[in-house]
Amino acid sequence: MSVEHVGIQDFIKNYNAVDRDWLALKWNGKFGAKFKDENYIFRQQIASIVCDQIHTVNIDLIRDLFIELGKVAQVSFSVFTNYHLLAQELLERGGKEYLFDYVCAAHISFDTFLSTANITLSPARTRELLSYFDFLKQTESDPQVQKMLTDHIRNRFVCLQKLGDTVN
Repeated sequence: MSVEHVGIQDFIKNYNAVDRDWLALKWNGKFGAKFKDENYIFRQQIASIVCDQIHTVNIDLIRDLFIELGKVAQVSFSVFTNYHLLAQELLERGGKEYLFDYVCAAHISFDTFLSTANITLSPARTRELLSYFDFLKQTESDPQVQKMLTDHIRNRFVCLQKLGDTVN
């Protein structure tokens, strides 16, 4: 798909794996203020529009944006304003299938760690994710995965569960 010939809304509506390259970090190798990325403006535009209609957008697009924006945060020393909304939608709509993406993103940078903590989930989804997190913690043999399954991340789900219990 050529972006010159297709509007942003069409890109979002028709997004598939072939289009992933348009979202990919194309970085100049420099950090902070010297950071440059060929796809930065386009990705930011897509992410802003996606967040405005997040409940209807293809979850693969949400996941790909979430991953690429996480990579950008690591090298630009800033995070997309609504990064947490992407995390929240992945977990709420996709459940445990996206838990590891969420955990990995939280560990990319200090900014992503803070942003991914700012989520709200339904009580049922929170219970599912907490249960699956505990299952992974007990059964995962990969030391890199174990290293990311921290008490800090688990406590996010515990706090969400407590909050859900007080509301209901």
